[in-house]
Amino acid sequence: MRKPDKGPRGGLHVWLMAVIVICLAPAMHPIAADIAVLSITAYAMTTHSHQ
Repeated sequence: MRKPDKGPRGGLHVWLMAVIVICLAPAMHPIAADIAVLSITAYAMTTHSHQ
């Protein structure tokens, strides 16, 4: 069970990057948007596995 004093899973910076990419995705090329989402996913997975 999560502790109420902790932030969102993956850290605040991961959530902020995800929100920025989702907001900018309609203006981006579809392949560039896919690459950005995949890179955020990979970053979140690597930081989560080291905790």
